[in-house]
Order: sequence, then C-alpha cells, then structure tokens
Amino acid sequence: MKDIFKNNSIYFIIVPLVLSIIGIVFILSTGQLSNGGNTNLYLKQILWICVGIVIAGFILSIDYYYIVETSFIYYVLGLILLVITLVFGREVKGAKSWLGIGGLGIQASEFMKICYIIFYAKFLKNISKDEHTVSVFIRSLGVLFVPLVLVLLQPDMGTAIVYCSIFTFMSFMGFKDISILLNIIMIGIITALLMLAYTYYQFYYIVQAPESSSILDILLHPSTFFAIATILLLYATITFIIELIQPASWINKFTRASMVTGLAFLTMGIVSYVLKPYQWNRLLVFINPEFDRLGSGYNTIQSQIAIGAGGMFGQGLFKGSQNLRGFLPEKHTDFIFAIIAEETGFVGCFVVMALYAFYSYLIVKTINLAKDLEGAYIASGILAMFITHIGINIGMNIGVIPVTGLPLPFISYGGSFYLTCIMSSALLLNIYSRRFVH
Repeated sequence: MKDIFKNNSIYFIIVPLVLSIIGIVFILSTGQLSNGGNTNLYLKQILWICVGIVIAGFILSIDYYYIVETSFIYYVLGLILLVITLVFGREVKGAKSWLGIGGLGIQASEFMKICYIIFYAKFLKNISKDEHTVSVFIRSLGVLFVPLVLVLLQPDMGTAIVYCSIFTFMSFMGFKDISILLNIIMIGIITALLMLAYTYYQFYYIVQAPESSSILDILLHPSTFFAIATILLLYATITFIIELIQPASWINKFTRASMVTGLAFLTMGIVSYVLKPYQWNRLLVFINPEFDRLGSGYNTIQSQIAIGAGGMFGQGLFKGSQNLRGFLPEKHTDFIFAIIAEETGFVGCFVVMALYAFYSYLIVKTINLAKDLEGAYIASGILAMFITHIGINIGMNIGVIPVTGLPLPFISYGGSFYLTCIMSSALLLNIYSRRFVH
C-alpha cells in the first residue's frame, strides 16, 4: 500500500475523486424541486462513494495476481447473478435488469463487466501459441456468449454494446491474427448502414408517401436481405472450394468480400425481425430527432437545447433553465452531461473531457508498463469500458449517437455503475503500483 502514493500513482485516485465530486454537484443540481426542496439523491451518491472507497481499499490490499487466479469463481458468480436477475429481477423502463435487495437495487450486469474482464484476461494469457486462430476465436466467443445473451434477454442493448466493445479491444490485444476481428467490424459497419437505410425508408419515407411505389420497396425488404445473403454466401462457399483445389489470390479476396457482405445482409435480415418498435424509433430519431420530436426524439432535442443554451461559460451552477423547468428527462443519469454544459458551458465540458482524456492516458500508460500480460489485458478491457460509456453518453447527449441509456463514468447517479467504476479504478491502481513486482 505504501507504493500507491509514489511514481504518479496518486493521479489514479485524484482524477476519479474529482469526477465524483463533479457528479455530486450536478446530481444536487438536477435534484432541485419547484417548492425549493431537493430529491436528495446526491446523499445516496455520497453513500455509494463511501462504500466504493472501502471496496477499493480492499482490492488494493490484494495483489491482482491472486484476483486473476480466482477469476473463474467471479465469472460464475456473475453469471448466477444475471440468471437470478432475469428470473426474479424487477422491470424498470422495459428492462428486467434490476435485482432488489431490501430498499436498494443493484444491476448484476454492471458487476459482471469486471468479472468478465478479469476472466477474459486470464483466458487470453493462457492461449497456446500454436493454437489455430479460428479455434481461439470460437472459444473466446464462448466466454462472451453466455453473459451477452443474458444481458440481451433483459433486454439491455446499451450494456450489451459495452460487452462487445470490451471483447473487441481485449481480443485485439491478445490475438496474434486479428483478421477475423477486422472482418466482424466490417460486417458491423455494413449492417449499421443497412439498418439506417431500412429505418428511414420503412418508418418515415413510406409513412409520408404511403402510395408511392419504388424499387426500394423490393431492395429494402427483409426477404431481399435473406436472398442476397444466400447468393453471396453460396458464392463464397463455391469459391472457397475452388481455392482448396487450385489456390489463387484473387479468389481468396472475392471469397472474403462475399462472405463478409453476405453475413452483413444475413444479420440485417435477422435484425429486421428481432428489433422492437421503440428500438426502430431510436434509430429514426438518430437520423433526425424532428421525425418524432414529442416522442422518441424528445430527449435528444431537449438535451441539444440545454447544451446550446450553455454557451461558453454556462448559465451558472443550479441555474440551468432546462434543468429547473424539468424539460430534460433522466437529467441525473443519462443526460447529466447536458446539464453540465447548460450550467458551466463549454469551459465545464472541456474540463470534464480533459479529465477523462488524462485518465485514459493513465490507463494506456498502465497497459504499456504492466509487467505481465494479465495486467495489460485487464487495463485494456477497463479502457474499452470507460471509452465506450464516455463516447456513447456524450454522443447521445449531442445527438450523434442513438440513445442507449449508458451513464457517464463517476458522474452519473447510480450505485451499481459507480461501484463498477471505482472497482475498475482500484484494479488499475493495483496493476500500476505493482508493475515492478511481477
């Protein structure tokens, strides 16, 4: 413990605490009531911070090597909590992701992030150098599959995205051959573009012009997606067989391209049947919030108004008009960044983002200086988790990313996510302060 305050380790404590204090201030601000009272949620947040500090101290007292060695236990316990939540959890805003304990509620999916990161780090460390890339990839998907499916069944799409982000970033760090990952990323990009085109046409264009007939009716139809996928995947199979008989570089290129594109169309065909109406609405208002300004686009529009009203220096602490008038929902959690912008302006936003940037630099430094692979992998998973939350939260506040309900690390109100963040910070400090031990 004595080495924690040496060699710049203190910054791993200072930055989260400063961000936590900023969170308390703005949770206090968002809790103001019209009668002059307050929701007092900031007091609960202070309690969570105190609990988090105690847990962090416990994590720092144990060498992370022993935490990694027992990671399978945490992984299994996390899965059990997810199953219990799915069966006995209470539903909040359409998602069964909360497990009630007394008067408190916890999100098992938040704690599972840490369990998954630690266990996957051990998995990557134990990969045999001689093991084939496809075999490694399939096994790694197995580690991800169970918690991901349990989270999707809640359903919690935002948290599922975080798990996928952690998996991708850690796999880039741990795999010798990343070609499969790059292909999956390409499949995701093509699928996302198809989803946006399908959303705009099916849920806006046709509604505005119901009698219009176009070739797009055929092209942007689920059956067409499956037909194109079948043709491309069949072509990929044939060219793969030809390549086995008589190898040629040009055949290999066409095989990969047709396989990637075919899987993207197949995914789009499945998505077109799986996504629920409210999820399509979120995509629609991502294209343009004005399409449903009083419904799914309301939060985004009010958030943009709040951010715009802040200007350079803001309207002053506890004086934000969108905040005080109650126009912005979820202002203490998902949209707290908009309140920061409204009350402290560009300057306040810059300070918050600078703190996140500096903390990300500390994590990158930890990855580079870690003396074992487990430490580097854990730090990379935590970096992916933080960057995903920060990027998506700020992105949905300014309207460049669909609303997914991901909170802002250390700042947004919420006990489960805050404890996850503080536990992650303790693990980072554990790795950094013991970098000369292993």
